[in-house]
Amino acid sequence: MAEKPTPWSDDQIAQVVELLTSFSNDPETVCACMDCKKEDLNFLCRQAFGPNMTFAKAVRKYELVGKAKLKKALMRAAMDEKPNSKALDFAIREYLDILGPVERRRKVAKEVQAEEEATDF
Repeated sequence: MAEKPTPWSDDQIAQVVELLTSFSNDPETVCACMDCKKEDLNFLCRQAFGPNMTFAKAVRKYELVGKAKLKKALMRAAMDEKPNSKALDFAIREYLDILGPVERRRKVAKEVQAEEEATDF
């Protein structure tokens, strides 16, 4: 019988959240940084984030947080006292793309579903 891994400490949980919000969210990277096995990620995420939080759900949740932080930083850079024209251009393109056609939303939904299937063990 395989022995259960030791749950992450508060500092380790903060480190995992930081990894996931900074888009370092592939299982190999998380396992290498956290010194755990790939098959233990779901157990560890449930222990750290709640009984319904698998690794794939944690990736999705904290990736959205990371994207929100990135957009906020981008808007600050674009609209600061000394506006950055490249950041402003990128922000405009990003926001126009968000308001794009339904096909983009479908593509994102398919990518999320494929990623979830690939990361749920």
